[in-house]
Amino acid sequence: MVCFAMAAPWLRAQDDGQVYRILKVGGKETLSGYLTCWLDRTPDGSTIGLSSTQGFPFRSFQADHVDQVQEMDIGNWYAGSRARFSPSGKYLLLQQLYYLDFAPNKDRPIKYEVVDVGAKRAVATFEDLFAAAITPDEATVLTLDPQGVRFTDLATGHVDKARHIQRTGNAIAVSSDGRRFAVAHRPTKAEVEALPAVRNDKDAIKHGAKYGQIVVVYDMATLKPIAIIGELFDKVFRLEYSPDGRDLWIHAKPHTRKGGNPNPNQSYVSVADAATSAMRRTAFPSLALYEPDFRTSPDGTLFAIGSQGGRFLEVHLYDRTTGAMKDRFVLSYRLFEKMASKSEFPSDGRLSFVFLPDGRRMLLTFGNRLIEWTFQP
Repeated sequence: MVCFAMAAPWLRAQDDGQVYRILKVGGKETLSGYLTCWLDRTPDGSTIGLSSTQGFPFRSFQADHVDQVQEMDIGNWYAGSRARFSPSGKYLLLQQLYYLDFAPNKDRPIKYEVVDVGAKRAVATFEDLFAAAITPDEATVLTLDPQGVRFTDLATGHVDKARHIQRTGNAIAVSSDGRRFAVAHRPTKAEVEALPAVRNDKDAIKHGAKYGQIVVVYDMATLKPIAIIGELFDKVFRLEYSPDGRDLWIHAKPHTRKGGNPNPNQSYVSVADAATSAMRRTAFPSLALYEPDFRTSPDGTLFAIGSQGGRFLEVHLYDRTTGAMKDRFVLSYRLFEKMASKSEFPSDGRLSFVFLPDGRRMLLTFGNRLIEWTFQP
């Protein structure tokens, strides 16, 4: 079992019996900066990475020593960056974040960067991408821009001009074995008509061709399509293959003009079988104002996703197989009242989290602090 060594309050319980504590990263007291925006964990579980806003350094610490922090200058990401470790932890893939997206229906190219963690320097920078993903062998980064899918060698920085898919999209992901990749595209009318879920519904076909998206799975070696997942999706913001290789997660959000949507913040993560491309019956909803973080537990049995309940951010914990909610944690004002110092303040609204290796606790971003939550598995 991992045990944190830190200068922080003792374990506390919320009114509902949940156990948590507030952590000071590096033991620092500060009234400015270090607003946390993203958490990630190396695949071996030994290191936690913490991304901040407004040009502050990327910080990391061993999972049992939150008070002993290493820093790395990753440049000025004003609203912060989504920082994800590559499969071995050699690289960080940084994605530009925004405080608010005032044009959620439009495609907006953003900055991505690949940083060599050991060398503490960027090895590739891309200014106008819709998405990017690093291959499991960490040799290549796949990028999705207005012209389509490109392949960049991370050792040399050279773009492979012989390999290119001339079709753009919104999201991209590489399978855990590196043999295939998935891309979210705007469909043609013919592609919509071929979807079993749409059948001969003329209105659904018209609406789908205008507002919907499809997910195409490609063979990495030949770049030929293997399958089109048999469902029409709303705008896809993120594709990700699960670490265990079982699932393809599809995070999508309805167009703001789509009729019948009771909450404009509603989004969802649909689940497809990574091997067969067939849709599973489970889906995980979110009401988060920002694109929500989502993860699975170390043993693969739980699925967590960020959401919002009224005024407060929440983490919802589900049974991954059945989709039944198991637990949740609410970042409410009762947490602020128990803070030990006026130097502590709540988040600007972005919630990220990671499971700790023992499978019983999570770390959550919380302003210039972290929360360690001991949940009920």
